[in-house]
Amino acid sequence: MSVQNEPCIFILGLSSDIGRELARRYLAQGWRVWGTYRHDRTGPGLDKMTCFPCDVTDSTSVQSLMAFCREVGLRWDVFVGAVGTEKPIGPFFNCDFNSWEQSIQANALGLLRVLHGLYSFRASADSACVLFAGTGTNNAAVNYSAYSASKIFLIKMCEILAAEEPDLNAFIIGPGVVRTKIHRQTLDAGRRSGANYEKVVRFLESSDPGVSHDEIFECINWCIEAGRSVVGGRNISLVHDAWRHGGERLKTYLRADEDMYKLRRYKNAYLPISGSHRD
Repeated sequence: MSVQNEPCIFILGLSSDIGRELARRYLAQGWRVWGTYRHDRTGPGLDKMTCFPCDVTDSTSVQSLMAFCREVGLRWDVFVGAVGTEKPIGPFFNCDFNSWEQSIQANALGLLRVLHGLYSFRASADSACVLFAGTGTNNAAVNYSAYSASKIFLIKMCEILAAEEPDLNAFIIGPGVVRTKIHRQTLDAGRRSGANYEKVVRFLESSDPGVSHDEIFECINWCIEAGRSVVGGRNISLVHDAWRHGGERLKTYLRADEDMYKLRRYKNAYLPISGSHRD
């Protein structure tokens, strides 16, 4: 981490629920918190953070952010990408394509534009890049194509960054179902959400707390502590992977298998006993 007394975390999307809650927790542990907001910069503890407005879909806005970071001498230890939108919701061919393209910008390309610009502001050779995966990794996310495709994009980019950059621990976390305001988009979309509408309504009306922000905080810290040799380029499922119980054994498996928790098509070499074109 940084040679400074206080490590620094940069959160792209402080105004998101996850971004705000992570900021609160890192502040409580003595970290310096930098980050961005798009519209709303209100919230507890914001006066203790260095905040700057940024719309990741606007290259001019991102350039202004870079100029600000350069001027004030930002040096970050951990980068967190917490921006995103599920819109437009609905079948691909029913979506306005301009809105669909804008979603890809917001969820993936704009986020990566900021990371690309901030890369030179790393504080040390073991800096970490934390991204968030979403629905659709293992199935077809019907009616959420822009959001899902963006998350798959980020999963692969984490693997590429980890392979290309020996001084960056890039990993992505699938947080599971979290009680955040992003669910309002599904409710607002109504029938365009398909079967997911009732699923979200049942969750929000239930007593199920979902995944807590404390769990997200703990999972990120486990990944940072584990380091690049363990989690670099991986997609870690907060809910399903044994990072909390049996974490040391999981580290051993991950070090031994570079294909674990990455986008892969297995058994490409498989051929049936008969009927093969090689027979």
